[in-house]
Amino acid sequence: MAELTSAKKPRRTRQPTEKYTDEPDWSAREQELYQMALENSKLETKLATLSDRPIPDAPVFRPTAAQFRDPLRYVASIRREAEPFGICKIVPPRGWKVESAVDWNSTKKFATKRQRLHELGEGQPFGDGREYTLEEYRRMADAFYARRIAKYPDLKGDALLKRLEEDYWAIVDQVREKLDVEYGNDIDVNEFWSGFPRGVDIDQLSDKNLPQSVEDPSYVKQSGWNLNNTARWPGSLLRRHDAPLPGVTQPWLYMGMLFATFPWHNEDNYFESINYHHTGAPKQWYGIPGSEAARFEDVVRRFHKQRLLEVPDLLHRINLQISPAKLAALEVPIHRICQNPGEFVVTFPQAFHGGFSYGFNCGEAVNFATPDWVQHARVANERYRRSGRLAVISHDRLMFTLRANEGRDTIDGQARTILREELRRLVVEDLKLRDAAYASGVRDISKLCTPPANKTDVINIAATTYDDKRICIACQHTCFLSAVGCECSKKDIVCLRHVAYSCQCPNSMKYMIEWESRDALEALLKELDAELGPLPKKRGRDLPIPGGAQVAEDRGLDPPPSLEEQARMASALATPRLPGTTAGPL
Repeated sequence: MAELTSAKKPRRTRQPTEKYTDEPDWSAREQELYQMALENSKLETKLATLSDRPIPDAPVFRPTAAQFRDPLRYVASIRREAEPFGICKIVPPRGWKVESAVDWNSTKKFATKRQRLHELGEGQPFGDGREYTLEEYRRMADAFYARRIAKYPDLKGDALLKRLEEDYWAIVDQVREKLDVEYGNDIDVNEFWSGFPRGVDIDQLSDKNLPQSVEDPSYVKQSGWNLNNTARWPGSLLRRHDAPLPGVTQPWLYMGMLFATFPWHNEDNYFESINYHHTGAPKQWYGIPGSEAARFEDVVRRFHKQRLLEVPDLLHRINLQISPAKLAALEVPIHRICQNPGEFVVTFPQAFHGGFSYGFNCGEAVNFATPDWVQHARVANERYRRSGRLAVISHDRLMFTLRANEGRDTIDGQARTILREELRRLVVEDLKLRDAAYASGVRDISKLCTPPANKTDVINIAATTYDDKRICIACQHTCFLSAVGCECSKKDIVCLRHVAYSCQCPNSMKYMIEWESRDALEALLKELDAELGPLPKKRGRDLPIPGGAQVAEDRGLDPPPSLEEQARMASALATPRLPGTTAGPL
């Protein structure tokens, strides 16, 4: 037997133990999204126990025939009670009847949007649907409705609507099934049809010219509740906006089917809106008051942070739906309305609203602005400038047009004071920033070249066309009093807040465009001071610029060029070129 040896074996190297962790090797951003998803998941579980909370109704108003004669005066009379709900329903007095002017036999086809209900909770964009004649769309919508309610043969009336509402949110919020519908939204009444008669001249619009009886066949044509007349009715701040603006000053028609959705949104420029239900199945509305808009937006940011990184203007796309149960559970004040044929729904400034249809229907909507809206206008304007969103109507032009028409249009009391304060703010800011721009080296060419003067008695097509040529490339604000251009571009301009963001050229190559002279602005300022009284002493002329310091950060703009960079890029000066210069006042 071989002898065993006791040779010493080499000692095995001990591997260091690794601390156990269940956290993957993620970037800080991925870790943030993971934590957010975890928190939202916990919150969704909690919300499931709160989802049975009933959503309270928004108020319903029933004006008398006398109150009904002037829609804007009536809306003003109910504002204090209704605005805290965001939306309200108005039921016309007995005798009101709209003989639909829609040509139901027309062979003209309108476009639709394909809405994937199961993607509404993600804010996915809508695709294009098919084109239909009115009769084709009605047949399609009725067939879809019949298939859906066949599941509930024993349900009728409110019980059926309740079940359909539950089905809708089960699809949108919980993706219980995948379902597509087609929505005929934003149908231009100029190209297609309005449900209301047309053809009344603006000078004929007045409650004094209405027939005495609401049952008179000509009452609807002359009435301010006719949505073709609402924006031009006495007391409307859009009365002098002659340029056609479909969906704002002129109505849009809407063709809906079961579950066709109008997602959460508030109106352009925070205008008020009025919606009339012409015919068909009810519409389910939900509303959040404008005073709570920030709370609603916080919920959107909490649940859709990743989507907002991809689409920063998600809410402006109008394709995101969030259930009222979730919003109520998160203590967002929310109310509901079921709108039937022959009824109006009014939404107030900045109020978020959304909803869906219970079957085939036809509605029509338009914006309007009562004097109370002015205080919301400045908020909308600053918000748009911070986010780089182009407003549908130039804020500055509208304010100056209202001033020019103070004597002949109905704007008085507190609203007139608010308008004058806003005008003073605009003028003081402009003069202050002009001085700063000139001090920084921007050239004064007012003696060499004069741009067309602003025309402020009416907002016509020539005015809006010219406004389209003087939009700040940094914040998308329509420049009205002045702007800064540069020799390096024939068309790019910036507002006075963003002179440093116009280009990389030195300020010596930039020049001021003054549509309103300093003398004219200082004369207006004296008038406003006489009407309003002097500014508080502690502020003097140094009025704040709301949001001004935030714009660059919000828009993600590159830092302005340094003085050294400007010097390196300096070149010979050329003759100034004013963007979009045309003859005559605009």
